[in-house]
Amino acid sequence: MKRYILATGISSALLLSACSGPSTEEQLDSVLKETFEAESDYRDTQSEMEKLEAAEQEKFESIMALTQEQQEDVRANAEEALASVEQRLELLETEKASMDSAEEAFQEIDTVIEETEDEELKSDLTALKTKMHERFDAHEQFVTAYEELAAEQKELYEMLSNEETELQVLQEKTVTVNDKNKEVQNAVTAFNEQTEQFNEMKNNLIEKMNADNE
Repeated sequence: MKRYILATGISSALLLSACSGPSTEEQLDSVLKETFEAESDYRDTQSEMEKLEAAEQEKFESIMALTQEQQEDVRANAEEALASVEQRLELLETEKASMDSAEEAFQEIDTVIEETEDEELKSDLTALKTKMHERFDAHEQFVTAYEELAAEQKELYEMLSNEETELQVLQEKTVTVNDKNKEVQNAVTAFNEQTEQFNEMKNNLIEKMNADNE
């Protein structure tokens, strides 16, 4: 399958000009840094997933180029492709755990909101919280779509390794895989958009807070 890279993640450059004491700026800075660090495993999995998917796509194309008389080669390649899917699903589990940790870390923003006396700032922080939760929801939707795609791919590879599988059945399964692939693409696009929107909102808020402190 073609790899659709997720956005790198929330940006880490905060550079808040905080005043003395546990200010709102310092509290927000701490929450965002902890959230960014919690997403480290998520960021690390992206390049590994890309490599596996690229190699798996080549493997699939090799399988399709083989003839029925080369069934042993087809079976060997299909088994390698199946192993690749399992590796990708393991990486996906690491990615999910990382995002879960990030979501837990980000919950500390509730304390920041509660302790903020400035009503306008409280409103901005609440909007930032909402956007981040939309981002986490978008990632969950991506994970669901990706798991469904992987399941369809595994079935396709198992069909390919069975020399009795009819061509029409393979074609129908390929269409299903392609449709699921589009769902993953849409989920990735949605997640990337949410990430970009969060980063923009966060950066604007930081600029506003720093300007107020000058």
